[in-house]
Amino acid sequence: MLEIFKNKILPKLETTQLSAPAAKALLQVLELQDCQDTKVLEQVKNSIGNLNNEAVFTEELAQQIYYHPEVYANEEEGIAFIISWLPLLENGFYPDKKSSEKLIEFLYFSLGYLQSKAISEKDRTQIFSVLKALVQSESNASLIVAHFLIRRVFDIRDCVNSDFIIQNCITHQILLGNYYVLNSDNGFTKNSFSIDNEFIHHFFKGDWHKFVNALHLILPVGKVYQPNAFNIITAWLSTDLAEFYQEHTDLVFTAHTALNERFLFMEEEGIALLNLQTKDGIFPLISALGTKEWDAGDVLLFNNRDKNIPQNQLDQCYLRFLDWLKAESGSNFYTEAFQEFGKHILKVESSTVLPVAYILFWFEKCNPKSGIPDQIELYNSLFSRFLSTGSTGKLPVVRLGNEDVELKGEYLIEEIFLIKNNRTKWISDLESSNLTDPLNQFLILTFYDAREKLATLFDLDNQKVLFAYLEKMAYSAKQADDKVKKECLPLVVKTLTALFAETNDFTLVNKIWALKNIDPSVLDLCNDYAQLQYVNESRPLFLGLLQSWYNFLSDYYYSLGTESVWIPHMLNTQGRRSAAYLNELDENVSHFLNRALVHLFDFHKKSKQKAESNQLFQSIQTDIENYLEDFLKELMEHNLTKETAENMYIYSKAHFAHRKKLQESIQKHHDYHKVEEPKSEKAILVEQLQKSQINSSEMTFDPKYASAVLHNLESYKTEGTCDSKLLEVLDKNIIEFKTWLSETSTTEAKFIQALYMTLLDKNLAPETPLETYGNLCRNLFVKLAKDSKMASSYQMGLAAMANSGAYPENLTTALLQVVNLLKV
Repeated sequence: MLEIFKNKILPKLETTQLSAPAAKALLQVLELQDCQDTKVLEQVKNSIGNLNNEAVFTEELAQQIYYHPEVYANEEEGIAFIISWLPLLENGFYPDKKSSEKLIEFLYFSLGYLQSKAISEKDRTQIFSVLKALVQSESNASLIVAHFLIRRVFDIRDCVNSDFIIQNCITHQILLGNYYVLNSDNGFTKNSFSIDNEFIHHFFKGDWHKFVNALHLILPVGKVYQPNAFNIITAWLSTDLAEFYQEHTDLVFTAHTALNERFLFMEEEGIALLNLQTKDGIFPLISALGTKEWDAGDVLLFNNRDKNIPQNQLDQCYLRFLDWLKAESGSNFYTEAFQEFGKHILKVESSTVLPVAYILFWFEKCNPKSGIPDQIELYNSLFSRFLSTGSTGKLPVVRLGNEDVELKGEYLIEEIFLIKNNRTKWISDLESSNLTDPLNQFLILTFYDAREKLATLFDLDNQKVLFAYLEKMAYSAKQADDKVKKECLPLVVKTLTALFAETNDFTLVNKIWALKNIDPSVLDLCNDYAQLQYVNESRPLFLGLLQSWYNFLSDYYYSLGTESVWIPHMLNTQGRRSAAYLNELDENVSHFLNRALVHLFDFHKKSKQKAESNQLFQSIQTDIENYLEDFLKELMEHNLTKETAENMYIYSKAHFAHRKKLQESIQKHHDYHKVEEPKSEKAILVEQLQKSQINSSEMTFDPKYASAVLHNLESYKTEGTCDSKLLEVLDKNIIEFKTWLSETSTTEAKFIQALYMTLLDKNLAPETPLETYGNLCRNLFVKLAKDSKMASSYQMGLAAMANSGAYPENLTTALLQVVNLLKV
């Protein structure tokens, strides 16, 4: 290729007018072109002589070397001439502007020839090596050649030549790195191949719209399975381009269309452009998807988003995707876009990226009554991720208001499911399925999370519907696998026990208790609930409840302690309480007590007989004895008939020799029916005071009066004496009385307890013959209890009793007055 230089260029060189620096530069050029044996080289050497100058490759010299239009007239010679430049370029001898423009003119018209068989691959490679060297040179040629190549890259009208340039630019990595532009100081400024204002100014006349439109046109163009223009452009993508898109949403939508075409027809996808990012971390082409109505192409684009995009830029996109899923009555489910891309969007993401609206969509599409079977199957498999936290009893974290929010059951019920006018809407649709249905599992999790507020969210009628639903789900757990059963069944039980924690419906209590037989995972939960309901000291007792206690003793005994497991707790804690309750009843309970004691003695005897064979029976025996000891000590003697007391006395001689206190209590009841006890000194004092004509207001405090009053308070029922006079004495002298009590704390506790019991006596209520005595008792109780440590407990206990409905209206009113006085 150097021959073309010797034959065509060397003869035309004019050396006589060259300056010494230029001559020295020409000397180096001639040497590089292998012209050592030529006369021209000798002439140049002689002209320089011994001058020690720096070589300067002037514009005039550059034109003598590079500007030869006549050579380009022959394409073969033109190609050879360009190839001959390579050693010069490699040593920094670059063509001037005029020569560069002539080069480009020749190349433009010779692109066809460059692709022909007339050109060897080696020569073709050298041509593009020259072009690469020129682009990377600090010369006018850099911008000129780069501009030519970029124009060809974007020339979709001449696809053949454009593709030829594209493939060789990619192969030789020409349009990468930097290019150079002449500046005002006649120096050259380095610019990178990156889409910014300088790039647009140099190659697109400063018109961003022109570039972006050209980009959109070129995106779908190219040969399948081969690199194309976008492979070059990808390296130029920049934050500046992203910011331009951010400011021009209309162009973003145009880019979406172009990218869709590219994704559909080109193997290589335009992911880099789609996920373009600004300096501030905004992804304009992705976030803009959230501002438009979607078609299938948008589903494709969203499926190709960068996985590290901040979630707040995706929230609206997920909502638009949801709108697309709902559109056309959900028919998009059957499109290729959903099957290939939509499913993938839902499959690869966790629930934490999905807006809460997807839960309602899930329930609508998978409704067992109205859903379409193939959609139910797929959507259940996709949205079961909302149950991923179910094993911990927590609802999932989803997107709500551009934030990660852990859902709450109350919010789902009222805001998402919109169960307002008919709160049981979803229940009626889902009860036809069972616990294996993910919707039921989620609904159970929802009710569980809202369990403490269900009583206010659902009225009584709907609570019954909810109970029936949860009970059905609990029993359907038998058909579920172990994982679902052990995760969901405890949630069902905990929801029911919270919702019906304060119920008085023991039929319902027993139904909840019966759920223990479904699976061992809820055994303790159900038993604990039953114990709380049957043995609850915050609620008033009634005869039916006591009868249930004694009946369940049979279950406990015959099941060998596996049923009614709370019976030992009842026997060891409720003796005194049950006796105190019976003492307060106006009705005759002797028949009830006779049957109850016969029942208890029967199982005591059975347990004692089997005690050596099983430790359980020894425990039952002891528990019954503990109950009887507390019960009979508290029970007033008149409640038992003489026959019952006698039979109990006989039984105790044979079976309670080891329980001294129990025997003493039984002895007390037996003796009561044997002889009438003489009146005590205190009783005599009460009688004397009642007959006395002394004015109580004139009496001063005396400890013996206090003892007499305490005796009267504890025995007025049996002795038939209600002494108001002594109560008035204590009331008038309350300061001295309280001082005396402070020195005897035991007596103070007895006084307050005795007065407390009078508050519950219906015979002492207002509008009764003994109203005066009752008023004095209530007044004295307030004065003693108000400043005591137990004041709040008395207040709560009396309020619970007043609101229990177990007392007549006049007594209820009196109790509430005492409660209010204790508050003041």
